[in-house]
Amino acid sequence: MKKPRLGQHFLVDLSFLVPIINSAELSREDAVIEVGPGKGVLTKALLAQAGQVLAMEMDERLANRLHERLGHNKNLEIRHQDARRADWSALNLELRQKGYKKVKMVSNLPYYLATQMVIHLLAAPDGCERIVIMVQEEVARRMCAQPGGKDYSAYSIAIQYYGKPSFIKKVPAAAFQPPPRVSSAIVRIDRRSTPPIEISNPEYFFILVHGMFTHRRKTLRKCIQSISGMPELSAWEEALDQAGIDFKRRPETLDMGEIARIVTALGK
Repeated sequence: MKKPRLGQHFLVDLSFLVPIINSAELSREDAVIEVGPGKGVLTKALLAQAGQVLAMEMDERLANRLHERLGHNKNLEIRHQDARRADWSALNLELRQKGYKKVKMVSNLPYYLATQMVIHLLAAPDGCERIVIMVQEEVARRMCAQPGGKDYSAYSIAIQYYGKPSFIKKVPAAAFQPPPRVSSAIVRIDRRSTPPIEISNPEYFFILVHGMFTHRRKTLRKCIQSISGMPELSAWEEALDQAGIDFKRRPETLDMGEIARIVTALGK
């Protein structure tokens, strides 16, 4: 029986395993973390390519079944664990200490996990070098969105600050059993070694981004007046002038570099 609260939709069209595995570019020198292995369809494909697979499953019933079906594989470790409480830096260090050169996340993520967990994984120091995941299509498009598009958001900026996302392939609801109400998509994210912009205060940068995109359709002038705890309007006018940004523009048209220039100018 499916447990809706766990977002369990199992992949039954195995043709979609091919773009996942190809995008991950696995070798025996790689360790893979898989979150939500379910019935082990993707797990089995990963075991054929990677040096080790660490499968994290919070549903005890599924974890036990996975152990029965694939537990004989010496390169598989199954942990009954909630991935939301994982220490990603510690996990990566643990796997690298076993001699694996790269640690990658490859998963068909439950929808309820996807958005925040990917950010936490990317932001973790010394985290996974590559993430290949199947997520809700809407989330995938937000991850990859560029300025000016309807999917561009604060989430897009956060993902692209830490990584380089690529939209790989759309996956229809019919590929799952039971079928979800929405389509899914495969996304690959390569971790950046350094952020694409230089900012002295990343925390303030993300506070500003979040505040701006809460009112993404307003002009910057109206948007700024709506954000609490921000500098006076006169300080903003001076900062925007220094940054070369028109007050009439909307936050959804600003790229990461332009927002960084505003933050730098405000800091001065």
